[in-house]
Amino acid sequence: MNEPRDPRENLLDAAGAVFAEKGFDDATVREICQKAGLNIAAVNYYFRDKKALYIEAVKLAHCSGGQLPQFDAPADVPPEQLLEEFIRQMMGMMLDEVRPTWHIELMMREMARPTDACVELVRSFIGPMFDTLKRIIGPLLPPDLSEFELNLHGFSIVAQCLLYRYHRPIGRILVGEEMYASLFDVDRLTRHITDFSLAALRGASHGTQPMAAGESSPHQETGP
Repeated sequence: MNEPRDPRENLLDAAGAVFAEKGFDDATVREICQKAGLNIAAVNYYFRDKKALYIEAVKLAHCSGGQLPQFDAPADVPPEQLLEEFIRQMMGMMLDEVRPTWHIELMMREMARPTDACVELVRSFIGPMFDTLKRIIGPLLPPDLSEFELNLHGFSIVAQCLLYRYHRPIGRILVGEEMYASLFDVDRLTRHITDFSLAALRGASHGTQPMAAGESSPHQETGP
């Protein structure tokens, strides 16, 4: 016999589905509680108010377990190996097939019209993860690289991972359902993104600093 589901988790899952469908403003506490099969007072009891419930739903939608991935490694582990493990954990999150569809739907809605939930999400989850990534790739880059370029490299790595979560339907159409289902798995994508990123990071030592607005590229023809 299945054990009764925790009321807080049940309420959070119901709220996420309603928020994803209707947005924060149009979703009502009454509808959420009816969907969860709970008394209307449950929102105040478990989350204080509707806004706090929404923020927690967005957190859950971004990181299924509501927690940061564990990333502990001995100090003597090479940065290349640390980067691969970081990307593997991200891809595990991105390709989790058992997550409810409302997770992506709610995140897409929140990204289109950011609220205080986005700020809290960055503070609690995305910011610490991004700081970890920058600490990993820092030793792979020139020591005099600017903070701006360090951020750019970090953004590029994260963007590769996010592609496989938010553009999955497009990917399936582009390459075909059979190829996507059989080949685009966590191991292959982790290896590809790691190799691609390491090549870029190593090449940064031979690159140039970012150009200021209006500055010409050294490879750009300036005329006769």
